[in-house]
Amino acid sequence: MKKPSARKTAPKGTRVNPVRLNTPEFTTEAEEAAWWDENSDKVTDLLIKFGRRSPVKTQSITMRLPVQDIERARGIADKRGIGYQTLIKSLLHDALKRVAS
Repeated sequence: MKKPSARKTAPKGTRVNPVRLNTPEFTTEAEEAAWWDENSDKVTDLLIKFGRRSPVKTQSITMRLPVQDIERARGIADKRGIGYQTLIKSLLHDALKRVAS
């Protein structure tokens, strides 16, 4: 007798199972701008984690970081609901962009 197969759900961030951001209905453009400004960290985190539409070439590296910095990154990442390596990659990306401009 065959067991009924459990339906597998597609991973989040795919076309089949997209990540949805629940934005409220805005009455003015200023209200919408304020909401996006207040939620920019959440939006950035979601884009980093799920938003890449085209593959970005990456390269694995090994770095030695102070344990204290890693623990701090883990704490911040937990509060944001993302992985600590994703957070570090995001911080590095932002810092490089800032220095380059």
